[in-house]
Amino acid sequence: MERFDKVLKNCRALDVRAGGIGKADIAFRNGLIAAVGENLGEGEDCGGLFALPGFIDAHVHIESSQLIPSRFAEAVVPRGTTTVVADPHEIANVCGMDGVDFMIADAAGTPLEVKMMMPSCVPASPAESGGAVLDAGAVAAALARDDIFGLGEMMNYPGVTGGDAEALAKLAAARAAGKPVDGHFPGGKGPELAAYAAAGISSDHECNDADEARDKLAAGMDVFIRQGSAGKQLLAILPAVNEGNIARFSLCTDDCCAADILNFGHIDRILAQATAAGVPAADAVRMATLNPAEHYGLNCGAIERGRQADVVLVPDLENFKPLRVYKRGVLVAERGKALFNAAPADLSKVTNTLRMPPVTEDKLRLAGTARRYALKMQAGSLIKELAPFKEGLPKLCVAERHKNTGRTGVCALDGYGIKGGAIALSISHDAHNVVCAGDSDADMRLAMNSLLPMGGGICAVKNGKLALSLALPVAGLMSCAPAEQTAAKMTAINDFCKKQLRVDAEAEPVMALSFLALTVIPHACLTDRGLFDADKFRFIRDAGV
Repeated sequence: MERFDKVLKNCRALDVRAGGIGKADIAFRNGLIAAVGENLGEGEDCGGLFALPGFIDAHVHIESSQLIPSRFAEAVVPRGTTTVVADPHEIANVCGMDGVDFMIADAAGTPLEVKMMMPSCVPASPAESGGAVLDAGAVAAALARDDIFGLGEMMNYPGVTGGDAEALAKLAAARAAGKPVDGHFPGGKGPELAAYAAAGISSDHECNDADEARDKLAAGMDVFIRQGSAGKQLLAILPAVNEGNIARFSLCTDDCCAADILNFGHIDRILAQATAAGVPAADAVRMATLNPAEHYGLNCGAIERGRQADVVLVPDLENFKPLRVYKRGVLVAERGKALFNAAPADLSKVTNTLRMPPVTEDKLRLAGTARRYALKMQAGSLIKELAPFKEGLPKLCVAERHKNTGRTGVCALDGYGIKGGAIALSISHDAHNVVCAGDSDADMRLAMNSLLPMGGGICAVKNGKLALSLALPVAGLMSCAPAEQTAAKMTAINDFCKKQLRVDAEAEPVMALSFLALTVIPHACLTDRGLFDADKFRFIRDAGV
């Protein structure tokens, strides 16, 4: 009889390739699955639990959880997530390579396998006012490192299709390093999409519906179905999935806050939603395991001999709530609790990042195109568009916070619905300037200025008083506190915004607000420099609209 490090006996192992379920023992040795079969020797009786491969999040920004990587791992590993492909472009836009290095160091002390991509767009576009610039030379140098897995989502799709030298040089560096490149081309189609994919970009997580997913597949790209806190496209895209193309679909969260992870789940939640929508359990699990593993060339994602011993034991294939989670053959979580903890990495280069003067009354006046147009948002979607200006709408403000310029952009906001106060964040993808929505200039000023002594975070104000706050001192994006503390405060803020400030019931108040300044999501946005047309890629005041 072979000697094994551990044997899980009496499992119902899911074959993610063929879709079958078979009674089997699973043996581990040296972090790998050494055997799958019957009568493998003495071991731990699993009582007929279903054995699944560890879940993989194919594309995530850990910063959007409001947790540093070590705290993020404590939250997601008990939910069955054992590997994530992470793009740290949020902290990179604030702190540059110091931010990337912090994320790598902080993740290293956990069992969560974090495949760290090199951010490709810092800034996300030339229209952004961020805290750092990582040019093609910096990207090429990073891609030569062993701890950088690939090139993060190439959001500058106009640059790729238009032949921008910097964008193409970054793609060339990834090809030269033999590393994967993630994509980001919302609404892409036709010759432009073909050119974008031909540049070596192999995935896209920005599809909004089944037709767009089919277009991306036809262009040769794999589709990552996003179901996070703000972008929720699972049900809209699933009709595009069939037996012939399922190998080209993976699941991802992209952006998922701590409260949602703890209250509802991570990849396990998406699996439950997919099966509830009629997807066979084996197919759903395949999209969260084997497919992303094969897309990225990882030796995990299946209960097979020689694969990494990442195994999740669940009682059913409906809720997918893990009872035990193994990473490289070691039990790392049990019954929803992490069996590990890690000390935060050195924070010295990623704090004290709010460099802005207090916002004054004159900075919130509507002028120019902001007296003709409002920014309209859609609940459950990242898409924004222009709408006619109407008196009585709340305001949106974006204030530059990296270089002490005092610059602010202001417009009316339609579709958010805030009344009786304001909410301000130092989170606004991807430049992460301060963003604030409110129906009172005084409340907006109080909310934004209250962020300064905290080093960034979230502040909610009602009727002239600071009501709730969450400090996020790491780059103004993340907390070192345990996930439960951060999630509780985030839940309280979101509930307050909906119940007390009457934010639209369909919106996720904080996460939805954080995307209103992003220049690389259609169709419009507000930056510290003013309203921006994301389709024509120019500021509206310059567009003659």
